Amino acid sequence: MKSEVVVVGGGAIGVCCALELARRGTEVTLLERGEELASGASSGNAGLLCPSHSAPIANPASVRNGLRWMLKPDSPFYLRPRPGVASWLARFVKASTPARAAEGTRIIRELSVAGLELHAQLAGEGLSTGFERRGILNVYETEAGFALARAHADTLGVPAEVLGRGETRELEPAVGERVAGGVYFPDEAHCDPLAFVYAVGRAAREAGATIETAVAVSGLRRSNGGLAVDTSRGTIHAGTVVLAAGAWTSQLAAPLGVFLPQEGGKGYHLDLEPAPGDPKIPISLDEAHVIATPLPGRLRLSGTLELAGLDTSISRTRVEAIRRAAARVLAIDGERVELEAWAGLRPCTPDGLPVIGRPYGVEPLVLATGHARKGLSLSPITGRLVAELLAGEPPSLDLAPLSPDRFRPLLPSFRR
Repeated sequence: MKSEVVVVGGGAIGVCCALELARRGTEVTLLERGEELASGASSGNAGLLCPSHSAPIANPASVRNGLRWMLKPDSPFYLRPRPGVASWLARFVKASTPARAAEGTRIIRELSVAGLELHAQLAGEGLSTGFERRGILNVYETEAGFALARAHADTLGVPAEVLGRGETRELEPAVGERVAGGVYFPDEAHCDPLAFVYAVGRAAREAGATIETAVAVSGLRRSNGGLAVDTSRGTIHAGTVVLAAGAWTSQLAAPLGVFLPQEGGKGYHLDLEPAPGDPKIPISLDEAHVIATPLPGRLRLSGTLELAGLDTSISRTRVEAIRRAAARVLAIDGERVELEAWAGLRPCTPDGLPVIGRPYGVEPLVLATGHARKGLSLSPITGRLVAELLAGEPPSLDLAPLSPDRFRPLLPSFRR
């Protein structure tokens, strides 16, 4: 079998790449190993489309908090000690300087603003993504946390309204009396992550893309100027392969000589049966690193970052920590029916920036991964950038900071 472009991965990034390519007339085949699209991390995130939350995971606060949290199983950040993570951590600490974090925030915010507008465009076309522009509300449980947020609200690069305790509760009555205040971002939005992937997948099919599920990719190899994609259903010969396989991208790219340091950052959600007093606006409990999102038929509580390799098992300790944090601020009692506890792996680079581009020496390969907690938010702009790259068009945004070669070890002839 042959295809001009093969996209590996049927999450938010993969379907957006397939849609943009198909709409440009490219022959594209998308392969997803799960029985349905979004079988990985894409279906389970908080659903926020929020340029205000654009700090990369590599920043000074992450290092500070990580040192005191990393060995606590119920903390917002947890590291499972193992030899393979040492090199990634060294790069992470090196990238977590104030200057690099500020530049990373600028880059991610620029991508996020573009992604938000493309989300709005897709919804405007009639795609049933669950897109709603109600804003995002950050709430703070302590006076110190609120004071810090208030001081930095005008530096985030997006419209923001600082609200006292009463104003916060007036805007969102679901918030309890224990909060010190909040910051509201009126222009931001959210969507239903699973509905988004399904809707974009349908649109990609309608545009001419071939989408195959339950197809596992076992390897990539060079073949006649392109790449051979070995799968559970045979081999596909592609002119170009777009690897959008999330935390598994590094493994698939390595046999081609591509060095891509990624860790699987496990995130969790707990979906609860909805109740009349639930929030109408997505709420970020910034100090607890927990988000409450009202979605159709459920209230989603999500959070935590657990560096645990490719382990997708669910820790009830971490699930209960998310529930407790939300219950401090919202009216969530212990009797609320639990619909689903879920965990998924977000692909995390050590500098916290996505990887979008062709790796050196492997012209038929394009990487689209490393979005960490921003995969859903950045998926439409990532699809646009990948399609522009393959079409030889000027990129909508600067791809240089997102190059896969920023991690490539120096060639021996260049070493001193």
